[in-house]
Amino acid sequence: MSSVHNTGFVNNGNGNVTINGDVAGTLDKGGQPASSVDVLILTALREEYEAAKAAGPAAWQEHDGRTSAPYLTGRHGGLRIALARATGMGGRTMSSLATTLVLRLHPRCLAMSGVCAGDPATTAPGDVVVADPAYEYDEGKHTGGRFLGDHRHYPQDTRWLRAVQEFGPAGLPSHGAATEDESFVWLLERLYRGQDARKHPARSRYFPRGTWSTRLHTLEADGFIVWRDSDWALTGAGSRMIERLLADDVDGPQILPFAVLAGPMASGSAVIENPGIWAQLKKMGERRILALEMEAATIATVAHDKKVPHWLVAKGVMDGANPEKDDRFKHFAARASAEVLYALLTEVLSGP
Repeated sequence: MSSVHNTGFVNNGNGNVTINGDVAGTLDKGGQPASSVDVLILTALREEYEAAKAAGPAAWQEHDGRTSAPYLTGRHGGLRIALARATGMGGRTMSSLATTLVLRLHPRCLAMSGVCAGDPATTAPGDVVVADPAYEYDEGKHTGGRFLGDHRHYPQDTRWLRAVQEFGPAGLPSHGAATEDESFVWLLERLYRGQDARKHPARSRYFPRGTWSTRLHTLEADGFIVWRDSDWALTGAGSRMIERLLADDVDGPQILPFAVLAGPMASGSAVIENPGIWAQLKKMGERRILALEMEAATIATVAHDKKVPHWLVAKGVMDGANPEKDDRFKHFAARASAEVLYALLTEVLSGP
């Protein structure tokens, strides 16, 4: 019996490769382990893991449960999927897990779903952002009170980018059109947050063409909004109404008219609660920045360094990295991002 060293694979002598006794794949023509899974999906948080587990294969098989890198396998959309989670957030924890499982499973694609912060000027809570490119925004040099960035960008393959640009989330379990009542709540919350609802990226999803004036006049007649200083503003009754609705909404939404966007995703080593972060990131060179999180650059780096053919990171917007952030959209963002990830993987990797 011969072994393939430093990979965790064992050649049984008949062309099959096992991982701790489980048949995982075969050796390629060069005698190296062939891919045992098509996709390795990683998550950082337990809630992200459970969302990815629920959105994927109907049946999962557990592997290596007593090791430092346990994982599940199953089939979805004609693809062999492996799923694992890190024990915490951040690039260092994710790097160890990703490297270990990539060497063990040799996936065709290294992927990740989960949650992120989104630029409030260009995203809405619940939107799903696909990283293009991924990079570490805090790589560089601090000197004289200034930060000089030294960013390594990992751009997304054109095939994935085109698939995202042409992707429509309608039909996914988490996606659905907003009702008229939901559009009223959405507008009241925008005014409560001090945002310009007319210029908000999600306005057309809550107020389809031809409904804006009619619905605003209804809210005005009900005493919730008033035209003041050339703009709409909440009345006292409107403020009390939205405060009560937000206080009662501890579970968050189940269905939203979310969008799927491709754009720059910045990774950092700390959780950010600073509304000025978006202006800072734009000044550092990414004027189209969409999302901020902690692991996407690690996924892209491991895929690049270990020569994984594909990588894909899709994360749902749960907040805007501002002081008003809460976890109301966390569950939805994790679920929507997992659904989008599986749909894109199936479309691109299962195709001809």
